Amino acid sequence: MGKLAALGGTPVLDRELHARWPVVDDDCRKAVATVLERGVLSGSDAPEARAFQEEFAAFQGAKHALLTHSGTSALQVAVGAAGIGEGDEVIVPAYSFVATALAVVCQGAIPVFVDVREDGNLDPAGLSTALSKRTRAIMPVHVHGAPADLAPILEFAQANGLRVIEDAAQAHGATYDGRPVGTFDAGAGFSLQSSKNLSAGEGGVFVTNDEDALDRANKIRNFGQNLARVGTGKWNAERPLDGNWHVSNGVGSMYRGNEMMAAFARAQLRRLGERTARAQEHAARLSRALDELPGVTPPRVPARGTSVFHKFRVWLDPVKAGVDLTPLQFRDAVRRALQAEGCEVVMWQGEPMPSFPLFQEMRGYGKGFPFSAGDLDFLRTNYAPERFPMARRLLDSSIVLFSQTCPLIAQNASVVDGYAAAFRKVWEHRGELAELARVEG
Repeated sequence: MGKLAALGGTPVLDRELHARWPVVDDDCRKAVATVLERGVLSGSDAPEARAFQEEFAAFQGAKHALLTHSGTSALQVAVGAAGIGEGDEVIVPAYSFVATALAVVCQGAIPVFVDVREDGNLDPAGLSTALSKRTRAIMPVHVHGAPADLAPILEFAQANGLRVIEDAAQAHGATYDGRPVGTFDAGAGFSLQSSKNLSAGEGGVFVTNDEDALDRANKIRNFGQNLARVGTGKWNAERPLDGNWHVSNGVGSMYRGNEMMAAFARAQLRRLGERTARAQEHAARLSRALDELPGVTPPRVPARGTSVFHKFRVWLDPVKAGVDLTPLQFRDAVRRALQAEGCEVVMWQGEPMPSFPLFQEMRGYGKGFPFSAGDLDFLRTNYAPERFPMARRLLDSSIVLFSQTCPLIAQNASVVDGYAAAFRKVWEHRGELAELARVEG
């Protein structure tokens, strides 16, 4: 297949053929223009936010949805709506974006970590090691768009009087046991950040089937005020920012989204089903091609669920590939070689969350809060990085194909097939690649 591009050969793929994300089409432009023409840009009862919430709840199979200004704030109001606060503990996976744990911290509670399975999702077998008298909830992450194994998590939660809050930031439309994620217990947070399969630049959505939880979340979202939910108050088109004054009855912030965000998200939501189906088809074809290569393991669709392939993480095994390199050396050599062939290849995360200075130093809000409200000896033990070997292996032995700017969901079939061809070329020359890696140290 020719000389490796990393050694001076011709790349398999023209990098400029990648489509960028999100796709901004005429429907998106018209939706935002309509907001500008209307002149209503924000408000707790504004029409675009109200419509988006109804449409997203229906799409996700939930009774209720609230638009927030980020996926992180959606998770935070989910934590608060479950009644979790000072000194309480929430079990989270060691592998995720830090927003998962920060949503707990920002609500005054304490994240406690468990290791993950090979797919990056929380390992239910580790839950008992993280349980304490302070534990109030479990927050599994449907990482990369594939559902966590919810049945044993829910069983453990029920047996121990815990709530399950789903971090579905990357999983719009994913299912578990035929049911959309985000609807299994206390509620969930989704993200609308630019790279997500449903994008609005920034934004988030809290979903729940619990009316009381919805009211609590809405108060947290609105300065702790008893503000009527979107769709339940009176909206005056001529004076959208005017209304009654309110008092704060608890701690909250301004976590609402805005009208341009909602309008853009509505336009994107109308295309999400077809785009997801195409991404799933492309992922299946690429996985079949990579399965033919020794030492390459593409992402697996969970036996009890469906994945929306927000990210496409590939495991690499130097032993099965027949090369004399460490997993880390092999990972980096393959990553550089594929990038030279024109592929977008990223790491996404580089360290398990417990190893972050935030948790190693437990400074919190300057004087140790909220960690100081917990059992510091228990937390120091739990935060020891060596307790999470699978999260470490995952990061050292895998790469993510495609990128935040050019994700799988945006690409056409020819670009996806180019990745398969680039992988085959690199594998054909993996002996040379290993020698180059050893020379470069």
